Amino acid sequence: MRLTLRSLALAALVLAAAPLSAQYYYLPSTVNGNPGGINTDAEYPVGGGLATSWTAISTAPAATPAWSSTQTLPFGFNFNGSAVTQYKVSTSGVLTFDVTATTPPGYTKAALPDASIPNNSVCIWGLASVGTNDLIVNKTFGTAPNRQHWVMFSSYGQVGSTCWTYWAIVLEESTNKIYLVDQRNSCTGATLSLGIQVNSTTAYSVAGSPSVAIQAGTDATAADNKYYEFIPGVQLQNNLIANSVEVDDFLVLGQAPFTVKAEFLNGGSNAVTSAGLNYSVNGGAAVSATVSTLNVASAATATLTHPQAWTPTAVGTYTLKFWTSNPNGQADSDPSNDTATKQVVVVNSIAVRRPLIEVFSSSTCAPCAPANTTFKNLMDAQTAGDYNYIKYQMSWPGTGDPYYTTEAGAKRQLYGVNSVPNAQIDGGWNGHAGQITQPILNQFKAVPSFMNLAGYFTVDATAKKVDMVINTTPLVSTSKALSLQVAIYEKSTSQNVKSNGETVFYHVMKKMVPDQNGTALTNLTDGVMQTQNLSYTFNGAYTLPINATAPVNHASAHTVEDFNDLGVMVWIQDMATKEIYQSVDLTASGVGMGENGLRSVRLYPNPASDLVRVDLRSVSGNCTYRLVNTLGQVVAAGTAEGGSELVLHVGQWTSGLYLVQVEAEGSLQTVPLQIVR
Repeated sequence: MRLTLRSLALAALVLAAAPLSAQYYYLPSTVNGNPGGINTDAEYPVGGGLATSWTAISTAPAATPAWSSTQTLPFGFNFNGSAVTQYKVSTSGVLTFDVTATTPPGYTKAALPDASIPNNSVCIWGLASVGTNDLIVNKTFGTAPNRQHWVMFSSYGQVGSTCWTYWAIVLEESTNKIYLVDQRNSCTGATLSLGIQVNSTTAYSVAGSPSVAIQAGTDATAADNKYYEFIPGVQLQNNLIANSVEVDDFLVLGQAPFTVKAEFLNGGSNAVTSAGLNYSVNGGAAVSATVSTLNVASAATATLTHPQAWTPTAVGTYTLKFWTSNPNGQADSDPSNDTATKQVVVVNSIAVRRPLIEVFSSSTCAPCAPANTTFKNLMDAQTAGDYNYIKYQMSWPGTGDPYYTTEAGAKRQLYGVNSVPNAQIDGGWNGHAGQITQPILNQFKAVPSFMNLAGYFTVDATAKKVDMVINTTPLVSTSKALSLQVAIYEKSTSQNVKSNGETVFYHVMKKMVPDQNGTALTNLTDGVMQTQNLSYTFNGAYTLPINATAPVNHASAHTVEDFNDLGVMVWIQDMATKEIYQSVDLTASGVGMGENGLRSVRLYPNPASDLVRVDLRSVSGNCTYRLVNTLGQVVAAGTAEGGSELVLHVGQWTSGLYLVQVEAEGSLQTVPLQIVR
């Protein structure tokens, strides 16, 4: 048996022992996801988004427990050492291979074994089909001989509750493993009885049954899934299972030496009191030590710290390998699963992260109104530029928000969002938009970034055109496939009022540039700035769609209420992992908006390292000037005489994009300046 890069806990067998070949033990996952990663389908109710390749095998609702139709397994499978070919499922959460059973278990759960459970059954007992969407569905994933047969309780509930939860029983070909997968949940405090019942005297239960808490959240993807893996066989005695190397993704060379540690599960029956700890860097010589002060109980997970720190010699990408040896002075019962690896990037410097909050909302969503108020109050309390946010108006409840766009729908699909109000923070936090707190924001702010991102935009309201200049400066060379995401948004809108009581909506996304896929960033080299010059012209005239069933067609119309109220949000994202590395709310420039002599103000040299000359020869009278950084902070200011040349000494400012703003005769011009060291 090989289990890699995940943390698992181990439980003892429950009640009487079965024959050796028919015993089970289980491993609860502590790493999110689906077992094996084969099932990548979104978790939506049938009729509301679940892929049509799923087959419904029950009817809903069921006031009293009922059996599904009998199903035939698509591959050979052994349960408790015997071949089984068919099964049926109760609306109370029990799958049985005894298809002759007549009375389904009741909706009230109990500890296993229980006389009401048929022999040869798998239990997620305590579920109940109480709503019209509460269906049992099945589907087979993968290819022989490594298929998985999923039996999912879709949008299920519990007696006396209006909440919903998603669970699945998974049967795996060849290994004969059984998984209980905790997928989605809106229930508070709900518990279940989980396990396998062989007969009325023999069962293997998840610790805590019949009151095992549901752990998954509302995410409709596998991102928050947990599972319990039931394995036929006998538990090994000494078996440390590696989960992950616990070293930061990015390290600053000047902060060395670094502690090297990794997370392990004691998957053996014996407590571990000593072990050899080893690590290597880029396949080099092992750094080894024996630690005899451990106390890792069977079924427990622990972070093991190597006593010798690591000092890298230079910036670059390193592969760290961490493994254990000789637990309790004995040979590891399964040395194939005792190693974890991780790539770590060492840099000279890191950038301050500006987290991005993406909010999914709708003017037809009643809970969205108070959530948006709470969220805006939190954002208004932040220092400008510390955090950025944008909103996607959605196509539900009902007929949805008139400002819904197909690009917003694509963002919903990217994150698997199926409820509003919802928020995603840097692609790594999924939850209720009104429940974001300052500590949650601080958690993401504290994560270092290896990207600097800056720029400016201009708007020609008459031409309905937005021009953007965006500078990306990586602080490390990387081959990651990243996307530059650009969204034009309107700072406030009021024409999309519907039924939830909101009258003003903030930071509403109007158009992705060029679309939701963004612009690919390639050949990212440490310290080498890349500049993207993007432009978008809104077509046609303003339109107010009647609702989200007929969203705006950007080829012929737009929904911008005021072109002088636009903003541009930019972020760098790994579209595969969804992680966002940096964001910036671009600074608005007045270039092209005035109609007097300020058009001819120019800077030279640009880029500049020590001083820059501002040509004011076409300006009459006194003028004021400001040097502004990308956070909107004024770092220098003063007055100057028109018809002359202004010299600014910029040697004291750090490298990056700045804006030189010159104001005179009632007009303002903003000219970008790049300071380079």
